[in-house]
Parts: sequence; C-alpha cells; structure tokens
Amino acid sequence: MYAIVDIETTGGYAARNRICEIAIILHDGEKVVKEYQSLINPERHIPPQLSAIHGINDQMVEEAPKFYEEAKTIHELLEGNIFVAHSVNFDYSFVKAAFQDLGYELKLKKLCTVRLSRKIFPGLKSYSLGNICENRGIKINDRHRAFGDAIATAELFTQLVQHDKEEVIKKSLKNNAAVANVPENLDRKVYEELPESAGVYYFLNAKNQIIYVGKAKNIKKRVSSHFGGSKLEVAKQAFQSQIHHIDYYLTGNELIALLHESHEIRKNWPRYNRAQKNNSPGYSIHLYEDRQGYKRLQLGRKQAGMQNLMRFPNHASGFSFLTEASKKLKICPKFAGIQSSPGACFDYSLNLCEGACTGEESIAQHNEKIQGFIDYCTSEKSDYLLMGAGRTIEEKAFVLVEEGYYKGFGFYNQEEAIEQWGDFRNYLIQYPDHPEIYKILSSEHATKNYRKIKKEAFLKRKESV
Repeated sequence: MYAIVDIETTGGYAARNRICEIAIILHDGEKVVKEYQSLINPERHIPPQLSAIHGINDQMVEEAPKFYEEAKTIHELLEGNIFVAHSVNFDYSFVKAAFQDLGYELKLKKLCTVRLSRKIFPGLKSYSLGNICENRGIKINDRHRAFGDAIATAELFTQLVQHDKEEVIKKSLKNNAAVANVPENLDRKVYEELPESAGVYYFLNAKNQIIYVGKAKNIKKRVSSHFGGSKLEVAKQAFQSQIHHIDYYLTGNELIALLHESHEIRKNWPRYNRAQKNNSPGYSIHLYEDRQGYKRLQLGRKQAGMQNLMRFPNHASGFSFLTEASKKLKICPKFAGIQSSPGACFDYSLNLCEGACTGEESIAQHNEKIQGFIDYCTSEKSDYLLMGAGRTIEEKAFVLVEEGYYKGFGFYNQEEAIEQWGDFRNYLIQYPDHPEIYKILSSEHATKNYRKIKKEAFLKRKESV
C-alpha cells in the first residue's frame, strides 16, 4: 500500500518549524482506497508570507487538534506502507520530526513523484506539481492545500504506475534502502556510478554551473554523506534541491585531491563552498635598504617594488620563521622588523643585539648577516618532489615545487623512464601558486604517504647509477 502525503507548514525546514495541515491518501497501486485530512495546531505563529501561499492562518488552526492528538491515526495510515510525496524528502522530514518529538522513530520506504516523473515522463521543462498536472491533464482543486495537492499527487501516481514500462518504481524501491536521501533532481544512476576512489567531486545545478566542490578518499561515500541526516536544515534543503548532476576528477590519493580542490574552489567560487574562497596573497618577508645603507627586513602583504624573500600562508607562520632565523643569525630585531622603537631595540639593553640599531654595528657587518638570511631563505626554497601512489597500480603521482614555488602535480607510468629532473615537466599539470597551497604542503597529515625527494638527492642518485 502507498501512503500519498502532502503537508502545509509554518516554514521551510523541519528543524524549527511544524506541520499545520496534513493529508494522507492510501493507494493500492491502482486506485485510491482511503482518504484522510486534518488541520493541525502547530502551537506556534504561522508567518503571513506562508499564509499567503497556503491560506492557513492562526485563527484557522486555533481549535484544530495538535499533532500528538492525531499521531495514532496518522501512524496507522503510514505504518507498513510506502511513503509517497512530491519532493518526498521535504514532507518526510516534517512527519519524521513530528514523531521524533513524541519519542518515536519513523522508518518507511519512500518514493518521490518528482524523481519518478523525470524517468517515466521525461522531457518536461519543469517538474513542479502544477506543471506536471497541467501536462498530464490532472486538475488540482484547492492548490497549495494539503488535501487538494495530495489528491492530485495520487492521480499523478496512478498515471505513473500505468506508464511504468521500465519498472522504475520497482527499481526505486529496491534502491531505497541503500541511499534514502538522494536529491530529487539528481538521477540516482549518476550517484550509483560514482567511483569509490580518491578525487574531487563537483555538484552542478540545472544550468550546469558548479555550486560545490569537495575532495574525498572515497568519492561515493563522501557524496552520500551530503544527503544523510534525520532532519533537513534550511541551508541543506536548499542546497540539495539545486543538485542536478555530479561530476568528478580522480586523483589517486588525498594530497592531490586537496591541491586540486583548493584550485577549483578559487577558480569557480562555488556558491556553497565557504572555505578557501580567499584570494589573499598571503604574507611575505621583504628586503629593502634604508637611507643609511642598512638592509632591513619586513613581514607583510606582498608589495610591488620590494624584493620578496619568502612567502607564508599567514602572519603567524611568517613571524615564527623570521624570529627564529634572525635570532640564529644575530640580526637586530628592529632591523628584522620584529620590534619597533624610536631608539635602540629592547634586545640591545639585554646585550643580545650587536648594535645595528645604535650605529655601533657597521653597515657592512649588518648587511653580511642579512645576506646570510637571504641564503638561508634560498636553501629553504629548494627544488623538491613529493612522490606517492597514482590512480592505478602502475601509476605514480608527484607534486613539483621549484625555488619554493608550487608548480603543479602530475602522473606517470612507472615503466616510463625518468632520467632527468626536467623529464617530470613532460607529465606535469601546471597550476598557479597560492598561499593556501603551503598550508597543504606543510601538513604532516596530508603528506604522510608521500616521499620527499630533493633535486640534489635526485641528481646525485642518477649520477651514481
């Protein structure tokens, strides 16, 4: 038996709103066998903008039964039957939440007449209840009221059964338990064919625009987590309703998935991605010379006209590097840009500074220390590869960094000979450098399955062979 349900509510999502009207039509697969309808006192104010849609106001529900008073009847109509609705996740989330408030967990198989209509009656411009009913010659009496919409949905369901030559309903019920909340506008087959491999996935809307980018060790498992949960919050509900297709890019491992995801988010600016929508240039240690000829260091945003010695994703990491290196080289903290004062630096009074800030240390001596700092930065920006597993057993993946700058990643077959350092560029997929990348490359978790190979070590190894 099919229980065809339609509800009217006080708001758009179940977590904070309630049912104010419900209708249930029992259908045996051929015809309607029982009807039920009732206003429900939601025990809260019905916003005027919702009243304008369904016509139900506070006065109309003031003497209506509360949900718990109708719960037994509603439960008897639903229990053991298949829950059917137009955009089923919406109606089901409200009914489920109402029973949860009473301490009962509703667990029913579901069918969505939107999804069924897309497969059985393909090619419509819109699959709203009004448009489908108009297309199928179904008259809706009392539109946007629970009983009127439920009766129309029941008639639509009768036609769906009659025209279901490919057993779409049977197949939908078979797959129902595996993934219960696949969005109504998404073809379940697209979900079922997703790979269980590492990579980046994309949610696309009806206009084929990317609205969300994510990374995963297991794409299919991660995608399914977006559709789970017992209650659909407003943001999640709006998000799911816009998912019409899923695309993906296989990376073979999590590190490259992280790098590619970061690039794709900044490139496409998907509506539902919050993290990494940051085109900040990060922070840099700059070199400049004052009027006396002393070379000075400064940590700040990247600036034109100043020599950039080292880049960092944030101020904290840059300040830590600058402090540690300047102490090691005994550079005056004032001239290193760590302290600011009109006279001598604080370290001078503690005999920790050799006096560049007072003129006691000569320009030549101080600038020699700065050159040592420059050399230290250069050594930290060595060329290296991160080598890891590829997308297949035969394949290797690599990430290339040269002179401290991220160049991109690539894949090559292990049978292919890599004789020279430059050979890696034949397989390199180039990507723009960005401070966000350094957070990923400096993460022990992200790089734990990768082997770091410095250019010098690679060249020595090849020479010895």
